[in-house]
Amino acid sequence: MMKRQRGKQLELICMDLSEMIPDNHLLKQIDKHISFDFIYEKVEHLYSERGRSSIDPVVLIKMLIVGYLYGIKSERRLEDEIRLNIAYRWFCGLGMSDKVPDHSTFSQNRRRRFNGSGVFKDIFNEIVIRCIEEGLVAGEDVVSDGTFIPANATKSSKIIIKETVEKSAINYMDELDAELSQMKGYKEPEPKLIDKEFYKSTTDTECGYINQPNKKGLGYMAEMSVDTKNGIITGADVFPANNGTYNNSQTYKKSDFRYWAFY
Repeated sequence: MMKRQRGKQLELICMDLSEMIPDNHLLKQIDKHISFDFIYEKVEHLYSERGRSSIDPVVLIKMLIVGYLYGIKSERRLEDEIRLNIAYRWFCGLGMSDKVPDHSTFSQNRRRRFNGSGVFKDIFNEIVIRCIEEGLVAGEDVVSDGTFIPANATKSSKIIIKETVEKSAINYMDELDAELSQMKGYKEPEPKLIDKEFYKSTTDTECGYINQPNKKGLGYMAEMSVDTKNGIITGADVFPANNGTYNNSQTYKKSDFRYWAFY
């Protein structure tokens, strides 16, 4: 006898979302090793003690982590994906009946609450420390790489900026310099000023201009270091494109460094 699936029915069910997610799922592994409760302390000073309750900041951070891990670049799409994916909902601490935060919440918090606070850097560093404590980061082999990120600016917005800067001199032997300064007739070297030209954008004043054989344009440089044991990112930085070296891939051993920042 041929069976027909019955039509959609309204059902009331009681479930534990964690039971629907396999133990080897990436998000379940992260939740097992990393507690994100420290975020409340990191951002507490950015919230008022009065007014209505805000969206849970841990939920916002976890949503961004989901977007990064699964290549969801659009925050509008991220909102939709978390609404539909049970594993994403569970990881973010949202039940089936909870409303997913609107995508505009991220941009508003960046422009207002978190702008210039350094809170994302503090959270990043704390997570790296937790990964070290859990043995996820070994510090034996580290790979670093840089990539160009185009700015949201047209070529016609490019302008030349001229600045007069002091040419710096690096003192490698402080003790010798101190000794020389005590000698008769010693004079501090005159600062040397040089004129420097570089490109900026009238619409994105923070970006720079990269001029490499295979890459030219207004934008930024993103540089990252990754511990090779489990692929954990241990360092990240973004700056104007003219301040970095494009696609400079390197591999380091622990013995290459005099010390490690997190040890």
